[in-house]
Amino acid sequence: MNFSEFSFWWVLLLFAIPYFTVRYVAKSLNLWRGVFDAVGLAVMSLFLFVNASKSSFAIFMCEIIFNYIMVWLMLRQEKWQAKLIATVVVVIDIAILAYFKYLNFFVEDVLGLVVPGLAETWQSKSIPGMGSIPPGLSFYTFQMVGFVVDSYTSRKKQPIAALDYVNFVSFFPQVVAGPIERRADLFPQIENFRFKLTFDNFESGFRWLSLGLFMKFVLADNISPYIKLDQVDNPWLVWFFAFLFTLQIYFDFGGYSFIAVGLGKFVGVKLTLNFLAPYTSQSINEFWRRWHVTLSTWFRDYVFLPLMGKNMKYAPFYLFITFTLSGFWHGAAWNFILWGAYHGLLLLVLRYAGRPFYKFLGQQKFLMPQFISWALTFGSVILGCLFFMETNTGRLMQKLLVLITPWNYSLSNLGEALTFFNENGAAALVFTLFLSIGLLLMEQIGVWRQGETDYDLLVSPWMSRVLLVLTILFAANTPSPFIYFEF
Repeated sequence: MNFSEFSFWWVLLLFAIPYFTVRYVAKSLNLWRGVFDAVGLAVMSLFLFVNASKSSFAIFMCEIIFNYIMVWLMLRQEKWQAKLIATVVVVIDIAILAYFKYLNFFVEDVLGLVVPGLAETWQSKSIPGMGSIPPGLSFYTFQMVGFVVDSYTSRKKQPIAALDYVNFVSFFPQVVAGPIERRADLFPQIENFRFKLTFDNFESGFRWLSLGLFMKFVLADNISPYIKLDQVDNPWLVWFFAFLFTLQIYFDFGGYSFIAVGLGKFVGVKLTLNFLAPYTSQSINEFWRRWHVTLSTWFRDYVFLPLMGKNMKYAPFYLFITFTLSGFWHGAAWNFILWGAYHGLLLLVLRYAGRPFYKFLGQQKFLMPQFISWALTFGSVILGCLFFMETNTGRLMQKLLVLITPWNYSLSNLGEALTFFNENGAAALVFTLFLSIGLLLMEQIGVWRQGETDYDLLVSPWMSRVLLVLTILFAANTPSPFIYFEF
């Protein structure tokens, strides 16, 4: 759901206030039945989905009906029949995703490279579904595929109620942009769902909601206007804008994920934390254990491990392929493929050169090895974000060429970079960066303290109130679109 749109909160209140009023009165008269909670959650989730995107909702409903019927059949079959049904469902789900998300790319950017004029001819045709990508398609398709595989491999082949399945795949805080929940984590909470409207749940939800709102509306949305993609000649500015985008994408997607966690807690559902203070990582390996956790584990369990099988000696190759596919999942464009391949390559470098490098650093008493490891990791992530943010492949190559040319790092270019923004703009940006770095430092302290989560300080009672006040005072006037809604 688009939490930055007023209509989301308005529709949520329009449904929730009368529904919970009726629920309260009916419970006091002993007329309420438990199943009404599950029905209410399903109606609320679907109602909010329709409000978010009617086109995506239509595809979503077709996939729900198809997947539920096929999983229902699969759970009544054994051996090869069950495997055949699971395979058919996964292939069709991925085919639907490929049609809406990747067909244009394959025709225009892949086949178009070898067939002159094909891209222009294709663009002139009116083909259904070839406009913008339906919001949430990538996320709910992956959640449905994961459910099929987990149900197939489950030892207990118990029937699944249709209402429980609808609530599992349509749970409104996470259906459009994750976290991509697994059957073992979410389904037991959704099965025979009952609202758990307690003070503790409300307080806990409020704290995560405050953190998410602050990250999205104060940090991400105030950084966004300063990022200039058309700057290609000055390497200082190219690095600086990539740095800003590195902050923005974390605050944007992390903020969304924490809002989802908070809304889930309000109704008594614990969602998976999709981010674990990723910018505190001291290796690229650690970074991927902390960044977009549910997508990383999805690719590990459903792509990397099945691809590798027992061929452990080819693990590096399959790791590289998996990360390249992960990049392709983010978007149908060459820059996303390059971004995924870049991170796959970094992991291979770490695999083969990491141990001797860290051993060398550990022997240097005055080099602060942990700080150097963090700086190298963060610098690598910033460079990777350059691939992610720049969808124009030609301009991306220009920027990379500028970055690797030593004499471009001149004092005159540095002076131009330092005076790029006017006085007021620079002051506002410095203030936003001050808040950003303060938040990242609190994450680092949380990692050092090794509490329940890395965000313990940020979701403490006093800090959540402070963040809410800061959000009211400094939220951007014009919210920027959630970056991951494009995927």
